Amino acid sequence: MESFFTISNVMTKKLGRKLQDEELKFLQWMYERYTEEQLETELEHTAEEALITLNS
Repeated sequence: MESFFTISNVMTKKLGRKLQDEELKFLQWMYERYTEEQLETELEHTAEEALITLNS
């Protein structure tokens, strides 16, 4: 995923104005939540691969 800085710049350009504090907070929350979910998915996938390797 792109960095938070890049995402906030893209949103600023799309809106044609600076983001308000509440919008920035929400965007930051969404970014953090997405990265947490991605990490969890990667960890689950790695664990599944390890189990397959052990069972082979």
